Amino acid sequence: MQRRDFLKIGAIGSIGLVAGNAGLLSWVPRAEAVHLPVNLDIISGHVKMIDNSNVYMFSYSGVGAHGTKAMQFPGPTIICQEGDRVNVALNNTLATDSSFVVGGTAIKEHVLAGTTLGFSFDAPPAGTYLYYDYLNNGVNRVMGLHGALVVMPFGLKNRSFVGGPTFVRQYKWLLATVDPLWNKAVQTNGDNYVTALAGMADTFTPKYFTINGYSFDQTHNPDTDLYGAVGEPALVRMLNAGMAVLSLHYHGNHVAICSTNRQNYPVNQKRKDAVSLFPLDVRDAVNPFKRPPDIPEGEFSLGLNLAQHPQRYPMHDHTELTQTAGGGLYPHGMHCAVVIGQPPLEESELTKGVANL
Repeated sequence: MQRRDFLKIGAIGSIGLVAGNAGLLSWVPRAEAVHLPVNLDIISGHVKMIDNSNVYMFSYSGVGAHGTKAMQFPGPTIICQEGDRVNVALNNTLATDSSFVVGGTAIKEHVLAGTTLGFSFDAPPAGTYLYYDYLNNGVNRVMGLHGALVVMPFGLKNRSFVGGPTFVRQYKWLLATVDPLWNKAVQTNGDNYVTALAGMADTFTPKYFTINGYSFDQTHNPDTDLYGAVGEPALVRMLNAGMAVLSLHYHGNHVAICSTNRQNYPVNQKRKDAVSLFPLDVRDAVNPFKRPPDIPEGEFSLGLNLAQHPQRYPMHDHTELTQTAGGGLYPHGMHCAVVIGQPPLEESELTKGVANL
C-alpha cells in the first residue's frame, strides 16, 4: 500500500467508511454525534487469491472511482462512535436475495434480488461487530458478504470501551475461509445456487484462509502485521467470518483478552498465547508490546538497539484445517508477524494528515 492510499484511508475513516483490507485503523474522536451515510452495493465478481487464481465471490462494496463498483473482500469497515446514526443505502445487484445483519444486535434487514433498500440504525454500544449476510445457512457470508463495524466510545481514541485498557494503535483482523469449488458452483449455476448449497455444509472444504483478504505472505503489509515500539500496546480486533474454528497463536507473546463478543473485561483480563474463535465470534485483545514472558531480560534485545534491530515473532492459526488446506499450501494462510521495536512506517504522516483535515 502506498503512503497516499494510507492517508486516503485515514481520511475516509474520519467519516465512517474504511477500505475492507485496512487493518491499521485511525480514529479522530468527535465532540458531537453525526448522521453517517453508508452506501453499499452487493455485487459479484472475481477476487485474486494467493496462488493467482481468480475466485468468483459476492461482495459488499463501496462506490469506487468515477462511480464504478469495485469488489472489496472483505467488505468496507464501518467505523463510528456511540451516539451516531448510521444511514445505509443497500443496493443488491445479485440475482438472489441478500441481507444485512450486525452480530449481537437486533439490526437485521432483508433486501430482495435486484432491489435497493434504505434503513437506519443507532450505533450500538462501543465494541467490535461483524456485519454479514445471514441467508442460506452461512453460504452468502462465506461467499464474501461480511465486514466489520467498529464503534468507538464517545470522545475517546485510545480505549475500546470506557474503563478498558489503553492502547497506542488499533488493528482489525477479519478472518475468512474460501472454498473455490463452492464459489465456482455458484458462478456456473447462477447466484441463486446459494440456496442449494445451504443444505450442503458438510461439503465445505476451504482452500484459502485470509486475514483482511490476504493470505501469507501477502499478509506482510501495514494492514496486517502488528508493529510498535516497546511499551506501545496495540488493540487487535479479531472477527471470524468463516465456517472453521480458528486458534490464533502469538509465538513468544501473550495478549490480554479485553472483550469476548462485546462482553468487556475492564480488569483481570485473561492472558493467552492462543486465541480461539468459533464462527461469528469476535475477540478484542491487547498486545502489550513488551518483553515476551519466556525471554530473560538480558536476552530480550540481545544487546542490540531494538529500534534498529526489532524483534519479530510469527502469528499463525494453529487449527489443523488451515495447515493442510489446498493440498499442503500452508503457510499460505492465516500467518503474519508481530514486530516489537518498530512503529509502522506510515503512521506519523497518517496521523498528521488526518488531524489536519
